[in-house]
Amino acid sequence: MNLKDLEYVKAIAHHKHFRKAADACFVSQPTLSGQVKKLEQELNVVLFDRSTKQVTLTAQGERLLTQINVILEQTEILKELAATSNGPLQGKLRIGIIPTIAPYLLSALLTSMKAAFSESHFSFIEMQTATMLEALDNGELDFAILADVPELKNYHTVNVYKEDFMVAVSTDNPLSNRKKVALSDLQSCSLLMLSDGHCFKDQAQKFCFAAGVDVSNQYQGNSLETLLALVAIDDGVTFVPKLACTQRVGIDYLAIFPNQQRNVVFACRKHYPRLAGVEQLAQWLVEHPNLKRALI
Repeated sequence: MNLKDLEYVKAIAHHKHFRKAADACFVSQPTLSGQVKKLEQELNVVLFDRSTKQVTLTAQGERLLTQINVILEQTEILKELAATSNGPLQGKLRIGIIPTIAPYLLSALLTSMKAAFSESHFSFIEMQTATMLEALDNGELDFAILADVPELKNYHTVNVYKEDFMVAVSTDNPLSNRKKVALSDLQSCSLLMLSDGHCFKDQAQKFCFAAGVDVSNQYQGNSLETLLALVAIDDGVTFVPKLACTQRVGIDYLAIFPNQQRNVVFACRKHYPRLAGVEQLAQWLVEHPNLKRALI
């Protein structure tokens, strides 16, 4: 028995397919199948039901998979502890970041972040919140940058900044001559939103419903930039986070009253061994002048 065999079992359980699992593990299917068969013989159990097209765990396999996940997680923790013995942020860091934060935060801070943490190798991956939390659980991410949501109660979180919601309107829109708008003022507008799965949409939709504002079904996508392009031609209005309020032709940004905000946090597993490094990086962001200026 070796750790690779356990990784193969985990991959098959996830993909429910031997070939897909082999591809994910970068080995041939015969190699993967043969090693799993040897493991089953060594443990004297049948881990998978191979009688159907979709491979499934047996009852014994389900029980053993729980312990396999614990072993693999503890192995990763051991590796991370060894890698960070000389510094909590040394080496490669895989960071999940939601799409409504990534382009705006990284454009303002990534260059200076790399300079300040020269021994770190940051790898940023855009993900929606649900996918990101699953990746954190599986150890595929070191930590995540996202808006605070109830699902984070099972993770360690570090507050980074609070960010106002703004309303983006066309300069041709009658509302554009105002500095602030009430949510009720948007009732006559075509309100554009991102598609389901974006926590930014979930948060905005909650206070819209409370104010009796309907959401348009005209466009639902994954990009704030596409929504802003529609706003620029006066084909609707939309909400944007304050960091996204950069100067654009044909668009004005209006504050909302009462004020609406989201809380942006770093999140990691509760027993993540580089926790001190995550908190160090969060503090660096909090104090960075570029971030402070953007949020004014």
